[in-house]
Amino acid sequence: MNEAEFIEISNFLNLLADRSKIITLEGFSSDLTLQVKDDGSPVTDYDINAEKILRETISAKFPNHNIFAEEMGFTKNNSDYTWIIDPIDGTRSYVIGRPLWGTLISLAFKGEPIIGMADFPALDERWIGYKKKCLLNNSSFTKNYKSITSLSESTVGCTGPHLFSEIGKQKYETLIKKAKYHVWSGDCHNYCLVIKGGLDLVVEEGLSSYDILPLMPILKAKDIIITDWNSKKVSFKNDLYSKYSVIVARDKNIHETAIYYMN
Repeated sequence: MNEAEFIEISNFLNLLADRSKIITLEGFSSDLTLQVKDDGSPVTDYDINAEKILRETISAKFPNHNIFAEEMGFTKNNSDYTWIIDPIDGTRSYVIGRPLWGTLISLAFKGEPIIGMADFPALDERWIGYKKKCLLNNSSFTKNYKSITSLSESTVGCTGPHLFSEIGKQKYETLIKKAKYHVWSGDCHNYCLVIKGGLDLVVEEGLSSYDILPLMPILKAKDIIITDWNSKKVSFKNDLYSKYSVIVARDKNIHETAIYYMN
């Protein structure tokens, strides 16, 4: 992707986020019709309607591209390009009025996310990542971090214990006993807090493609380390059933220490 193509795609991501935001903010903190999916996760009409408008907008501009999304699955057109969408990541937060939910969108080429966006409508915070470009509300994001290089000095975050298997939960509980601070909750916003410096480490299990892949270009643009629990690259799996276990950290030593405790 050259600079002109980046501008075109980033403008299109902003258009997608703006259209989705109209729908999701209408439902935020309102009386919601809540359903429970087969996997036990909640879904609202606003999740579904936001995904519909995103799919329609993408298909109108890129009719030959694949679309992989949480609510309506995989539309396969045998393209090298795939749009990965989570219209409301953090539906549990959304339905109780907590503003940490976000809309996640990525464009992947041959399974590799090349540009990603995380939009937080209730926070008025929009992140876009591509190569070494990390944009917050369309301006380059820069930050001077306090040097934290050990787990004992770090603040660790995770959305919730429900994400973990029983074995994973035991390992995580051992890890956080070694940390300075630990916080539950946060959803996809936790990953942006690693970029901003509020968190030093995020560890999660049981994620789907649309939960993590759109965040990867944003994290990598700021040299944030992201791997699975075995220190291997996180790669796109184009089915709705594959799950991801991830470790995300700014510091290499903290990341390696987390790998040790999670194995």
